[in-house]
Amino acid sequence: MSFFDNGKYKISFNQIPLVSNQNILFIHGNLSSNTWWQPTLEYWNKNKGPGSLVFAEWRGCGGSDGPLSLEDLKVENLALDYINLLEHLKINKTHLVGHSTGGIIALKALSLRPELFEKVVLLDPVAPWGFQAPPELMAAFKQMQSDKNFCAMVMGSTIYGNDANSELFKKIVDDAFNVHPLIWQGIPEVLSKIDFKSELSKIKHPVLILHGEFDQILSKKDSEELNRLLPNSTYKELKAQGHSCNVENPKLFVQLTQKFLQ
Repeated sequence: MSFFDNGKYKISFNQIPLVSNQNILFIHGNLSSNTWWQPTLEYWNKNKGPGSLVFAEWRGCGGSDGPLSLEDLKVENLALDYINLLEHLKINKTHLVGHSTGGIIALKALSLRPELFEKVVLLDPVAPWGFQAPPELMAAFKQMQSDKNFCAMVMGSTIYGNDANSELFKKIVDDAFNVHPLIWQGIPEVLSKIDFKSELSKIKHPVLILHGEFDQILSKKDSEELNRLLPNSTYKELKAQGHSCNVENPKLFVQLTQKFLQ
């Protein structure tokens, strides 16, 4: 793991060079980390080339420094961390992959610095008009913060066909339980107040939107509406998948992503 110091925070990232002829930047979801991309690693075509896979963890997640205030968790600020990381790595063109809340961060990055990005894959994304967490979900977040067993139960519900005894899932739970305290209530609050739907018509990049048939976390209707609003997008429902195809069926996820990016 490496760290990028943006002057205020250290952002943790993994860069895997020379395994692709393209650069691909990955943005994980809420209560997550780079662990969620780990199952995909064995399936990327090992094409020797100048490109690299870059997995970076946003503020308060994984190995990155925690936020100092709610302001630091605004989607625009999270997106700028990724943009600044690309500049630090001297990557001036990359594809972009975002999962769940990582999807809305990816879209904001696109609107801020469109020239940095080529094609985009959004896996079960939070829509640009945000997400209104119901009171029962906020109550669950509060309990998850102090009860690791309950945290494991909720995180398991985001992975269709989850193996609760796997070492991978144990690491997923550890990473969720150990996010910065501001993440638990802060991200839902940020997402409840954001709406940049009006910016979507300006995004001309090719975008592939993937959404699991059995996603119990985010609505397929939002992904379908996002597809309608983006000028150059394609929508595909993933049959027999849930919210997290990158963990549930990493081979399928990589196959669909590589086909689109090529």
